[in-house]
Amino acid sequence: MLISIIIFIITLLVLVVIHELGHFLMAKRFGIKVEEFGFGIPPRIFGKKIGETIYSLNALPLGGFVRLLGEDEVESEGKKISERDFRAKPVWQRIVVVVAGVSMNLLLAWVIFYSVIIYQNFKIIYPTVQPGAYVGFLEKGFPAEQAGIRIGDKILSVDGKQVKKFDDARNFIKEKKGAEVLLTLTDIDGHSQRQISLTPKKVEKGDALIGVGFSPLATKEYKTPLDKFFSGITYSWNLTKVTFAGFGKLFADLTSGNFKLASQSVSGPVGLATMSNDILSSGNQAIPFYLWFVGVISLTLSIFNVLPIPALDGGRLLFLVIEAITKKKVREDIERSVHQIGFLILLSLALLVTYSDISKIIHP
Repeated sequence: MLISIIIFIITLLVLVVIHELGHFLMAKRFGIKVEEFGFGIPPRIFGKKIGETIYSLNALPLGGFVRLLGEDEVESEGKKISERDFRAKPVWQRIVVVVAGVSMNLLLAWVIFYSVIIYQNFKIIYPTVQPGAYVGFLEKGFPAEQAGIRIGDKILSVDGKQVKKFDDARNFIKEKKGAEVLLTLTDIDGHSQRQISLTPKKVEKGDALIGVGFSPLATKEYKTPLDKFFSGITYSWNLTKVTFAGFGKLFADLTSGNFKLASQSVSGPVGLATMSNDILSSGNQAIPFYLWFVGVISLTLSIFNVLPIPALDGGRLLFLVIEAITKKKVREDIERSVHQIGFLILLSLALLVTYSDISKIIHP
């Protein structure tokens, strides 16, 4: 458990460094002074100044930040702004600096997904919002493969009996005792519904099997050279759609007052650390799955950070886009107040999620 926690902390540190490094490098590229490169959220535990930048370690391990000269300051009338001030730069340069962190997390996710997909012979876990019974693998020479069933297909029903969890499909087929079965399936995205009739094949032990390994998680398989070439990018896009579908479900649960179900669908650092331990407890064979897990976190960080939420990159980006369109800056005191309120709300939500994660551990 301790080793898993250490690995997870190092993982978070890498993700934060990658994100903030994007801001840092672009700020340096445009001549903006970087006053602080911080890991975690203040209060500060430790800080060391190297050159013109303070590198700090802070108390709350919920992220990190790069503090740029003038970024959150209100301009004083008559006071000259340094040419190295964030506010002094053209709006397009400020947009690039803000977007750079998100871009680095997205790029890291692509690299990880490509690595996992190639390592697993162009196959990868394909998360979905709704659970179900998915075809995880096919046995050669068995009826399922011969009938055209594909890896990633979802079983909706067996002889008209609805499949609600992945065990149902296997149990319903077993109940037929070798007689012909009618399967209703869709592809991995829930499209192209079709029906297939097939007769299970008897094996030495007396069982009758169709030659399918069912899984609660879908598996995506890339076959054509074009699919393989773009696999890491298209997988990220598909995962993004699933993420927004999850956001929609979370919002629906919250508005309907189903707070318990909503709390089960979100996790903070404590919950992610628990998942990390569960994955790593499987030993060396869990390495590809853990890399996938890190890729998902990196992609989620890029998605969440680009949303127009005050205090996040997306919130800052929104004000810059308004400035670019209207050719006028939003009043700096208003923008600063919005970000401060947003930060307090985000911090409160982070504490609530952490409390929920700890409650799940204590009362599973």
